[in-house]
Amino acid sequence: MCARAGLSRGAQLHHFPTKAELVIGAVAHLAKRRASELSREVPQGGEPDERLQRALDAIWASFSGPLFAAALELWVASRSDRELREHLVRFERQVGRAMAALFGELAGAEPQRERDFAAALELTFHVMRGMALQRILRDDDTERRRLFELWKRLVSQYLSGAKEEEQR
Repeated sequence: MCARAGLSRGAQLHHFPTKAELVIGAVAHLAKRRASELSREVPQGGEPDERLQRALDAIWASFSGPLFAAALELWVASRSDRELREHLVRFERQVGRAMAALFGELAGAEPQRERDFAAALELTFHVMRGMALQRILRDDDTERRRLFELWKRLVSQYLSGAKEEEQR
């Protein structure tokens, strides 16, 4: 693996002293790359609800690819590896903050509604993780897609309702 990366074993150990740090570092690299791709792929501008829908689609895409599969493998492995778990918890917090910032950027989050966006995003992550796990057992995406469209409408309604309450 060192030769493939163009590193000596000593350089690898200097940057990643443990296997857990190496694995988390690799996934972190992939996560940063995916976030950059999402920023480029998702068109900016448009009506607020349209931006929200695109942001939710982008997040769903991140739960549909190999990065999610790698993260899932790490979560399972961390159940019996305390060191990996410690690194993974820190990493997940960083990714969560980065995803929240990206979601806010893509969806056009308004600073005064930050709490509402954060709650919608956190719940969205939980829903999408569950839906992504179902893919392991069910290949047909028809029902999942229908439920995801329903979820997008619910998030939109929640954020619209929260905005109306603020304006009163």
